Amino acid sequence: MKTKKIVALALLTCLGISSCSDDETTSTYSKREYVYCYFQAIQYAELINVMGNLGQYASIRKRVVDGVTKIQMTSQAGTTNYTADALTKDFGYGLGGLIVGTNNYGEPMCYDLACPICDRADKRLTLYSGGDGYARCSKCGVSFDMNNYGAIYQVPEGSNLTSPRGLYRYRIRYDGNIVNAYN
Repeated sequence: MKTKKIVALALLTCLGISSCSDDETTSTYSKREYVYCYFQAIQYAELINVMGNLGQYASIRKRVVDGVTKIQMTSQAGTTNYTADALTKDFGYGLGGLIVGTNNYGEPMCYDLACPICDRADKRLTLYSGGDGYARCSKCGVSFDMNNYGAIYQVPEGSNLTSPRGLYRYRIRYDGNIVNAYN
C-alpha cells in the first residue's frame, strides 16, 4: 500500500513538472517584435500616474517630428512628446508602440499598441478615454480588456475574425521607480 502511494506521488510530481514546460511559460509573452526600454517613472507624468493607479494605462511610441526623435506618451492625463536622448532613441517599442500600466489586480502590464487582429504597425489601438482598461482598434473594431491580460472583450456584430487572439503581451518590471519592459 505504501509503495502504491509513493509511485502515485512520483507520477503526480512528474506530471506537475512536465506541465510547466518552457513552451507554456514563455507562450504568455510575445517575441514577435523587439521590446526593450526602461524609464524612470517620476520623470514622466503619464507613467507615474498609471503605474500607481489600478486599471490605468498609457501608450508609449517613438515618433519623428521635424527630424527630431520624440517619445510620445499618452494617458487620460493627456499627451506629451518628450525629446528622445541617445538611450531612449534606440529602445525597442514593439510593432506599434507599447501600452503600460497596472491592472486591477495590482500587476504591472505591458502590451503592444498594434492591434493583433489587423497585425500591422499602423493599426494602433486607442485607449478608452475613461481610463477603464479597455483598448479598441478603429479599423476592425475589436476591443480588448487590458485588466484581463489583454483578452478580447468585444467583437463588432458581423465581424469574421481570422485570428481571434488577445493582445501581444511583453514582460515588465516596476519597482516603484523604474518601468522596464522587455522580451
